[in-house]
Amino acid sequence: MSDRTGPTISAVVTAYQAERWIAETLESILGQTRPPDEVVVVDDGSTDGTATELERFANRIRVIRQPNGGYQAGMNRAIHEARGDFVALCGADDTWEPRKLEWQEEAIREHPQVDVFSAHAVFFGRFEAEHARPPVGGAIDGVDMRESLFRVCWISTSSVVVRRALFERMGPFMEHFMCEDWHYWMQCLRAGVRFFYDPRLMVGYRQHDGNMTNDRLTMRAAVSLVHFWHADLVNDRRLVRAVHADDLFRIARLLVEEGRLHEARRTFRRSLRYASGASASANLRALTWIAVLSMPVSAQEHVGRMLTGASRALDSLRGGRHPSLP
Repeated sequence: MSDRTGPTISAVVTAYQAERWIAETLESILGQTRPPDEVVVVDDGSTDGTATELERFANRIRVIRQPNGGYQAGMNRAIHEARGDFVALCGADDTWEPRKLEWQEEAIREHPQVDVFSAHAVFFGRFEAEHARPPVGGAIDGVDMRESLFRVCWISTSSVVVRRALFERMGPFMEHFMCEDWHYWMQCLRAGVRFFYDPRLMVGYRQHDGNMTNDRLTMRAAVSLVHFWHADLVNDRRLVRAVHADDLFRIARLLVEEGRLHEARRTFRRSLRYASGASASANLRALTWIAVLSMPVSAQEHVGRMLTGASRALDSLRGGRHPSLP
């Protein structure tokens, strides 16, 4: 740890099969105008050249190796090993803008009541897009942000700096669950934790073929669980019903693509249980899919392809989907 006065910040990274990206990630972390007081990297059982890449930074980072336990287990271990007052999270394939920690240290000093600091991010690589944003910036009261965070997880994990004492109070991230970060932030809201959002760009969120979020069905199922677990935090019940209907419709669509037609038909029907919150067009699309999946098998494939194309065109006209979700 450095002799710097004021709050200390540990940068933590968990890496698995990250040889293509980890050097660029670490260079962006170590090249900060306000350098981290320590950098902790957990090599989560990599079998590629990740260890060799990490050796290039041997005198500037602390490496912990463990058998592969998954991203969440690796991040929990990295946070547990960190010694700073605050912990800055970063994915092994993401990058930080040079002034990220400088700006976030300023926010920490100005807002001592806040425990979770996040900032704007952009997607790059396989596609380019803006990450979702909250309606307002600055210090955000938990009551004010419940609805916006329930709608979409606008907190980019690689932008987050968290007071380490919060992890000691709230416990670790849920392991073996794809939306562990979103679930964690909702739990923090439930506990009255204060958040801060800086609208300045601080993070590049790399998109590539190895992203965990590429498993769209597992991802969407996890999103749906977060919505069900935390629906009681939102006072607008119509919004809650609309979100549940949309989740189930999207899960059903993905089941169709996987050829799991019986499950898809059942899930489309489940989406209609929340019809009072969904739009008339959304309910009509669900009913149409149920009708298609009730046809003879010989007709389902042809009509289903046509309907999938029409649905995707409609999504595009409505502004598309958030790139982090299926």
